[in-house]
Amino acid sequence: MSNHVALARLGLEIAKIRRSCTPLPDRTFVMGMIEMAEFAEIIDAPTANRYRNVLDAKFVERNAEIRSAAA
Repeated sequence: MSNHVALARLGLEIAKIRRSCTPLPDRTFVMGMIEMAEFAEIIDAPTANRYRNVLDAKFVERNAEIRSAAA
């Protein structure tokens, strides 16, 4: 798999958090993908941190949506 395909898939998984019914397990899965990409040297540490920041922002946003819908 090329790095471009791996990065595209990672971006897709992060984007899917926005509509996830189960954001915590999905976040854990994507965080593992980021860790593996960093370990395999597909991405460097600063890039991995940017992906983590985007993932965390989308996770917080989705959690807030779910909580407001449940209230």
